[in-house]
Amino acid sequence: MADDIEIGQRLKAARLAAGFKTAKAAAESLGVPYPTYSQHENGTRGIVREADLYARRYKISLDWLMRAKGDGPMVDDLTINSPEGPTHIQIKSGSKTTKPNASFPPRYQAFPGDQSLPLLGQTVAGPNGRFVLNGTEVGRVFTPPMLEGVEGAYAVRVYGTSMEPRYYAGETVWLNPHEPVRQGDDVVVQIITDEENGRESYIKRFISKSAKATRLWQHNPDEGERNELEFETDKVFSVHKIVFHATV
Repeated sequence: MADDIEIGQRLKAARLAAGFKTAKAAAESLGVPYPTYSQHENGTRGIVREADLYARRYKISLDWLMRAKGDGPMVDDLTINSPEGPTHIQIKSGSKTTKPNASFPPRYQAFPGDQSLPLLGQTVAGPNGRFVLNGTEVGRVFTPPMLEGVEGAYAVRVYGTSMEPRYYAGETVWLNPHEPVRQGDDVVVQIITDEENGRESYIKRFISKSAKATRLWQHNPDEGERNELEFETDKVFSVHKIVFHATV
């Protein structure tokens, strides 16, 4: 618990140095649920899967965040005002503590622009993990580094168990609609249906595409379903590559 509290203090210092005055604002930008982020900062919950995300977005080393070694924020100490009163935190970089920043208190600078992407809503539809993207923005999620500045990038939730153990229901996948798709890539495919403006979507692994047929693969089909799916290429509306996934 003591280690978690110290890690939380370093996380808080990194957040302030990055320009986020509140934990809630940071959580929203990072795409992490606020209760989870708050528990990470106050040390009541250990940081596991989010550690790399925090280090990357706050521009600190993972070793510094978790073990107080390596590169931390660009300030040496901070005084954090909390309901319990001001708390002074000394930030150590490796085994040395550098001289106080000449511009202390530091000038905070948030991440430029809107660093979030739309999470698109979906309607559960049927077998083989089929779902329907309804185009409605149901939330915002953080932008992974490989999607920064990519126009049209978006995210969706995983539905069903057809792609386990690669993806589990409730996880989020991020897509780049401009990235070339190759054999073995994980994708979201939209198929045109017979209904007016109708489309159905699948999260699958891409096998191949010819003038006649587009073939996909699912790892964990339900009983009576096949691993390989085939659709008429003329009915394939889009194939977008999954470039990142996480539980958020």
